[in-house]
Amino acid sequence: MKLSLFQENRLLSETGENNEIDIAPVMNMFIVLVTFLISMAVFTHVAIMEFTLPPNVGAGLDQSKGKPKLRLTVRVGSDYMGIVLGDKLLDSLPVAQGKFPFDTLAAKLQMRRKETAPQSAFQDEIVIASRDEIAFKQVIHVMDICRETGFSKVGLSSATVNPEAGK
Repeated sequence: MKLSLFQENRLLSETGENNEIDIAPVMNMFIVLVTFLISMAVFTHVAIMEFTLPPNVGAGLDQSKGKPKLRLTVRVGSDYMGIVLGDKLLDSLPVAQGKFPFDTLAAKLQMRRKETAPQSAFQDEIVIASRDEIAFKQVIHVMDICRETGFSKVGLSSATVNPEAGK
């Protein structure tokens, strides 16, 4: 083989040299890189929760009486949690130092569900009225409590600052 500055254009079969590409270093790099990327990936868990929004006022009216049908409502605020039926406050549970009384809420909901079941056509329905400053995880926890106490249809609503102001 003679050395020269310029190599002549020859076919591989004419030169007799077999040039192979060594891809081992590239493969090693990819193995390390893929392992690193998978270990740094954040895996999320997706949970689906079914809920219903409160019906329109027109759809919620009893056409024979002209009054809305009464449903149990849980009002969730930063100062208290309340169980309401229509415009009547049944139970008021104070929120102390940002800790919500979830255990007491569950007991009260079971009691109120049994009391209102004979007179209400909506014994499996409940509405959660939450204030804007309440964290979403707290609302989800209240929804879970409602489902555990036997309410199969849970609706969401927003609570007003002063319920008496609308009258």
